Amino acid sequence: MCIIIFKDELSLRIKLSDLIEVLDDMYDGFLLSTIEGRVFYANKAVEEISGITLNHIVNKTPNEMEKAGHIIEQTTFVGAEKSITMIHKLQTGREIFITSKPIYDNNGVIICFVANYRNLSSLEAAKKYHEISIERQVRTDRVTDINHENWIGDSPETVNLKTKVAKVAKTEAIVLILGESGVGKEVVANNLHKLSNRNNGPYVQINCAAIPEDLIEAELFGYKRGAFTGAVSDKKGLLESADGGTILLDEIGEMPLILQAKLLRTIQTQTITRVGGTNKIKLDIRFIAATNRNLRDEVEKGNFREDLFYRLNVIPIHIQPLNKRKEDIIPLIMFFLDKFNKKYKTFKSFSPEALQVLFDYYWPGNVRQLENVVERLVIMTEKNVISPLDLPSDFEIKTHVKIDNIKPLKTVREEAESRMIQIALNKYGTIRQAAKHLKVSHSTIVRKVKEYQINYIDGS
Repeated sequence: MCIIIFKDELSLRIKLSDLIEVLDDMYDGFLLSTIEGRVFYANKAVEEISGITLNHIVNKTPNEMEKAGHIIEQTTFVGAEKSITMIHKLQTGREIFITSKPIYDNNGVIICFVANYRNLSSLEAAKKYHEISIERQVRTDRVTDINHENWIGDSPETVNLKTKVAKVAKTEAIVLILGESGVGKEVVANNLHKLSNRNNGPYVQINCAAIPEDLIEAELFGYKRGAFTGAVSDKKGLLESADGGTILLDEIGEMPLILQAKLLRTIQTQTITRVGGTNKIKLDIRFIAATNRNLRDEVEKGNFREDLFYRLNVIPIHIQPLNKRKEDIIPLIMFFLDKFNKKYKTFKSFSPEALQVLFDYYWPGNVRQLENVVERLVIMTEKNVISPLDLPSDFEIKTHVKIDNIKPLKTVREEAESRMIQIALNKYGTIRQAAKHLKVSHSTIVRKVKEYQINYIDGS
């Protein structure tokens, strides 16, 4: 379903006649609403997708539909450039995933919002969201010539980062990528290479922390036959392998001091000498370095050479942690969900409650942690719909609940009880099993389902 919101009545009169004829017969549902969100037109497909009759939709706002009981719950995530992601839980039991984006006129004024609307419980919703996410990236990135599927995110921080990378990539300047572990430094470095004039050359990534200290010099610079025990033939080093392309020195802060001076000379002269050799080998390399350490502090501590730091710090690029770019969380979850559903041939999806918990979480391990959590949930969750009860235990401890207004305790208890029953029913599939795990009788759950008007079909 697409939602189109016109700025004013004049725009409406001009555009509506061109749209109605097309919209009436479309398979996808469409809504037209004012800038305040009041729906003044809905095609037939809206009723089929939502399960709600059009007289309960037309001339209503989402808030009015919620008050009338047609929308049970609304969850909204505001993204970059006024884009909005919404989840509507309907009275009909359907959970709808909506992604919207504003359309601007030539003066930069919002003309309307365009949104895609799908059933969250189906795998197609996740797939469609991923397609829209990629399409949105392509449109946004056209200005900066970025078009790559492994960079997901619409937060202002990520959009600015993409723009900066596109600008720097075409130069030969050394780039120092800074950020916490797991934020995606390798993704940025990889795209710096892809967007550069060296993209047809080699791209070599070296993790300075992963190579033993006694081997790192030979691995980087190569060696001559007989340079040490076991050196039975000449070997090209990783730096030499990157000739004509780009090299990423990941975790550069872990490099031993004794090698930092030799690396500095290589960067300055674009030459190397193999271990045990005397001949200088000329290279043509674009250097990128990355670290999760504060190199200025390491310089003060004597762990990192000051001259090497300044040589590397030509173009610093700092990647914000995931908890500082919240708008990226839901797109990343959907991207990884689609990825692992394909990998493991599953059909998992997230309930709105689970998505809200994941959105509120502080993600100390950043994108890498998020990817690992999604993969674990896809593998370990038995049911197709992943609920908050399926999440790892630390999510319950670390995630805090925001209370927007004061309610009577009786209402709070009823809301909590209704939500927990719904979660249990989604997780265990039958009223009998839900009652068992909630430690109440079967008749109690039956009564509560009726009392709270919980939409559910018993699978027993």
